[in-house]
Amino acid sequence: MPEHVSRWPEGHSLPALPQQRQTGPRSESAELTPEERDAFAELVRRLGDKG
Repeated sequence: MPEHVSRWPEGHSLPALPQQRQTGPRSESAELTPEERDAFAELVRRLGDKG
């Protein structure tokens, strides 16, 4: 590491950064109507065809 670059002491967080989560966000779900499921399936098919 170049001399002009100082290392932040290990184990210390940077004061400008918020504390990070240790786990991911809570899982959420929503029930789809049959029409919404069909529309989503069609969207996935169309996006798959473009790749």
